[in-house]
Amino acid sequence: MASFQPSTNLRHAPPTSTQTVLSTTTHLSAGIESHPTHGKWYMRNYGLGPRSSVKYITRRSAEENRYTAIKFRTTSGVASVDDLNFSGGGGASGALVVASGPRVSLYGGANRTVGTSAFARALKVGSVAQRRREERMDNDDDDDDEVDLFGGKFKKSADNSTIQDGKRGASDENLDNINADRNISTGGLLASCASHRSDSKLIAIGTEGGSVKICNANSRATLRTFNSTKQGRDRKAIRAVAWLRDGKRVVAGGDDGLVRVWNVSGGMKDGGMRDGDGGAMFTLRGHGDKVSCVKTISFRKDEQHGSKKGKKRSSSALEDSFDSSSSWSQLVVSGSYDHTIRVWDIEAADGEDKCVSIMNHGDPIQALLVLPPAVASGGGGSRSSNKKAAKLDNIPLLVSAGGTTLKIWNPFNGSGGGSRSSNKKAAKLDNIALLVSAGGTTLKIWNPFNGSLLGTFETKHAKTITSLCLLDIPYDESEDDDNESNKRKRHILTGGLDGLLRIHSASNEDIVAGVLPYLHGMQITEPISALALSRDMTRLAIGTTTGIVMVHQRRRLVTQAAAAALSSKAIQDERHEREPRHGTHSYFTRGAHEKSHDPDDYLLMHQKKQRLAEYDILLRKFRYGDALDAVLAKRQPQAVIAVIEELGKRRGLTIALSNRDEESLDAILSFTIRFIDNPQYTSHLIGVSHILCDIYGSLRGQSAAVDELFGKLREKVANECGVQRMLLRVLGQIDFVMSTAEILSAEEQQQR
Repeated sequence: MASFQPSTNLRHAPPTSTQTVLSTTTHLSAGIESHPTHGKWYMRNYGLGPRSSVKYITRRSAEENRYTAIKFRTTSGVASVDDLNFSGGGGASGALVVASGPRVSLYGGANRTVGTSAFARALKVGSVAQRRREERMDNDDDDDDEVDLFGGKFKKSADNSTIQDGKRGASDENLDNINADRNISTGGLLASCASHRSDSKLIAIGTEGGSVKICNANSRATLRTFNSTKQGRDRKAIRAVAWLRDGKRVVAGGDDGLVRVWNVSGGMKDGGMRDGDGGAMFTLRGHGDKVSCVKTISFRKDEQHGSKKGKKRSSSALEDSFDSSSSWSQLVVSGSYDHTIRVWDIEAADGEDKCVSIMNHGDPIQALLVLPPAVASGGGGSRSSNKKAAKLDNIPLLVSAGGTTLKIWNPFNGSGGGSRSSNKKAAKLDNIALLVSAGGTTLKIWNPFNGSLLGTFETKHAKTITSLCLLDIPYDESEDDDNESNKRKRHILTGGLDGLLRIHSASNEDIVAGVLPYLHGMQITEPISALALSRDMTRLAIGTTTGIVMVHQRRRLVTQAAAAALSSKAIQDERHEREPRHGTHSYFTRGAHEKSHDPDDYLLMHQKKQRLAEYDILLRKFRYGDALDAVLAKRQPQAVIAVIEELGKRRGLTIALSNRDEESLDAILSFTIRFIDNPQYTSHLIGVSHILCDIYGSLRGQSAAVDELFGKLREKVANECGVQRMLLRVLGQIDFVMSTAEILSAEEQQQR
């Protein structure tokens, strides 16, 4: 085990040597090219890469075989996305957890209120949101803009220099309108981290106020609250939280430099107060600065990592399924700003040192990632390696000897050349879990069980790496071995404040060789703060410091044979549809939509009963005055004239206009004044005006408002009469001119 170094020495240790960044990320990435095969694979399957390249590669893909992507702003607005993770369901059934601002939002998964999540609908292949997004992308294409290798868009300025588009933040006009399915409140405290339990029922939320809340994912109720310190003390923020395999304990670390383990099922509901540590089962001390990330490693108790027989931890060490059995042991890994990574054995007896190993990264730790074992336990090797060995059974191989090394080659294609010593070192790493740490712009890979450093790798990020995630897709034996893109994909994804998303190969052979080959990348206009991959590797989520979340869904390959099989199955299911159960609505309405195939059948069309308006109902009840008031309230002139015409036919117009007070009389008078000069309504409203004058003419002088309305009506009628007289004069003049012209033309014809 590495010797312990005081936190003061670690904090003031000389920085690691890195390249000096002399230019922007545009020039930094100019000399880096994507892997020709893996780059196309990521663009075709996830849509990661330059927009023009992705569009060109996917131009011939069927609509049902294309990737989908969405970009939306969280419910917290421009607050930074501090944490992202998917629930244990994965794919369409897994929910995306977003910790941003004073709440934790859940997108997708079970949505009992709406039935179907807006998040899932937007990611559906061929959805309206996807088509709208593609149209928007087509309209945004600009020939004057330059797109760099990673998809970043740069505009030419007046001095021919390039400036990155979107430095002021993405416009909300280009974002999808997606609301969260559920929001979990943190009581006004900013949520700094969140973690779903493997069964997707509970969520652990760490807050800036130094508390860890255990919430129900469905009901959103807070079940327990654990506090890091006593009431009244200065509470430090919780920066990382993780669940142990048994699902009963939660681990958290924060700005106070301590790592605490709480028992969710025991203790007081408010976290209790025991030994001043907020009721924690135990507190792990040793870091000299804030703890930024926490990870867990589980393994079976009967698998001894230090055995001389070479029996290593198998792939079961990283299975995250909910298991409360006592046959599993736990290791907790914590990274801190004091440049160190500590591995804790929480199963150690009381009084023993729980710190297993200490590793010094050389820079403040920003993110940790656990690489699961590359070979399944008891399998005797991976499926891809077994298939490769089977292909070598029928061809001769060539062995070369030089010095103390033997190398084996395929003489037909020249492949091979791996030394036995390097292959043996890589084989030793196949059965153990490895740890990746990110600090500054550097990645380091460790053996967490003995604290040994396996390699230091420069990522060529221009700014600090903030997040890591692992894409691990098993080998598909249905594909050809010779196609390199179809081999098992075990890649590390890194995101940094420079907006770069970089993808590196993480095979054990590359780690032993001391390199992490760069495969592909993409640049976005906002700094990346969080990355997450669903458990089935179908969805990649990217969070930014401006509150924007991007989700890329991997395409689902549907062959023609599979599509035909699905179509035939659907036809069979339609033919053999079950008879509805007696007493149900389906049984009552059965056959309602059946089509007739006999030309002699008589079809009776069932017409739905038309719903009457309120004034029609009142007319049927002979409440003429109320009917007129109801239609005037609708403010629809055609409907008012129709009711007035119907009242005239029923000889009930006088009844409807009688016995009105000042307020009800104001409505009919205002309507008459406004539309009496309209040729379509004049004939009806003249009769209404005569009746109003006959009924209320004798009441002149009793109401100033009514007198004013009658004055406006008189003025409106006088103006209209003046207009009519003027038109009649014009019409007479026109008739005189026309008659004179006819007489003159007749005289001219007689003279001829």
